[in-house]
Amino acid sequence: MTLSSVPAPLHASLVQLRRRAHLLRLTPFDTATAEGRSNERFRRASLSAATSLAAKGIALVTTAVSVPLTLGYLGSDRFGVWMTLSALIALLGFTDLGIGNSLLNGVAHAAGRDDRSQVRAYLSSGIVMLLVIAAAFGLVFAATYWLVPWARVFNVRSAAALDEAGPAAAVLVACFLVAMPAGAFQQVRLGLQQGYVNSMFVGGGNIMGLALVVVAIQMRLGLPWLVLAMAGAPLLATLVNGFALVARSPWLRPTRHDVNFAVARSLLRVGLLFLMLQLAVAVAFTSNSIIIAAMIGPSAVAEYAVVSKLFMIPTLLVGFALGPLWPAYREALSRGDVQWVRRTFRRSIRLSLSVAGLVSATLVVIGLPLIAVWVGASSVQPSFGLVLAIGVWTVLSAVGDAVAMLLNGAQVMRFQVVIAVLMATTNILLSVALVSRIGVAGVVWGSIIAYSALELVPVAVYLPRLFARLESGPAQA
Repeated sequence: MTLSSVPAPLHASLVQLRRRAHLLRLTPFDTATAEGRSNERFRRASLSAATSLAAKGIALVTTAVSVPLTLGYLGSDRFGVWMTLSALIALLGFTDLGIGNSLLNGVAHAAGRDDRSQVRAYLSSGIVMLLVIAAAFGLVFAATYWLVPWARVFNVRSAAALDEAGPAAAVLVACFLVAMPAGAFQQVRLGLQQGYVNSMFVGGGNIMGLALVVVAIQMRLGLPWLVLAMAGAPLLATLVNGFALVARSPWLRPTRHDVNFAVARSLLRVGLLFLMLQLAVAVAFTSNSIIIAAMIGPSAVAEYAVVSKLFMIPTLLVGFALGPLWPAYREALSRGDVQWVRRTFRRSIRLSLSVAGLVSATLVVIGLPLIAVWVGASSVQPSFGLVLAIGVWTVLSAVGDAVAMLLNGAQVMRFQVVIAVLMATTNILLSVALVSRIGVAGVVWGSIIAYSALELVPVAVYLPRLFARLESGPAQA
């Protein structure tokens, strides 16, 4: 296939990728000029995208290897506890009150102004705030630990599972709470556009976790030790990442003198807006499975889940490319380089449309036979209407992700929160109404209609005003 034989949007993206291929190098560009700063942003974004993809691949492989190992060793009861605890991590992610994302923005803003003392103030203040939050949650957990009926929570019956469920939960929560303030160093690296370094440590932590799980199984240790192995290894990698960051950049070393009340207040204010945004999005899109289960049944949830997982392929591909643009936008706007942001944003929209559009269209065409081979024709039998709906949704959400990176980088939070809350509410109402009329695909079309009308349309109206405002002066903290 030649470049001239591919669709026009994809052709443009491939041309841009070819032009930017020289940016994927280890040596930084000279940032004394506007062109050098532009090249350096793209270099760091490209490295971050590539290493993030590799880290995700390592995570998938380690998961694929660990599941049969732990299932065979633990048995179904204790393995169920293990899987439930793994799912709990996603819920615990909200407990930082959005301060991690707020810290990323603050560091990127200060870096754009070459203000090292402000970067250090953000790191020091962020660590203290996260320590306080972690300590508060730790005290609450310790006070309620003996009151929680762990066997009933995990619905276990075997003697081993009854003994180990509570201690395993305690180990996981302890690792998470220690990781919360330690994660401030990861957010600082993201703000400094060093996400590629984070990915290397994450990959190493996952590999170490698998190795320690194997050791624990060989030593015939219990579930709490396996949880410590799997959760403790990434925690250790995070701590080493923080030490490496400070060792390489001694000016970043946090001190109590750098803790700033005004910075802490700003982190909390912006963080709470990020938290509200995350909650609105989570409610909007995790409610789909609940609505299907309540109105149709669990077998329909399986159909929806399988098709959704298939379409995670274009979502992940676009996400790897777009994620590093968030801190790059923030840093560029802090320097007043609005034209770079405008050009890059347009390219990100084209990239999202071309990649998500092409891959989704292919999956819509081959989705049903592919699912039949993947999970078995007798397991789930989704309709073509469901496959088509999720394909359309995937393309729209890819465009929305590109917009979200810009709005996050510009720290446009209240606008995002308002439209996200309206969209989430409308999505639930439409999904309930449509699923009773057209089946499982109804929840997806509810999301498509709500997202288009209350996210994409308002954003299309807002963006010209945003760029006009940004061009009138540099972004504010």
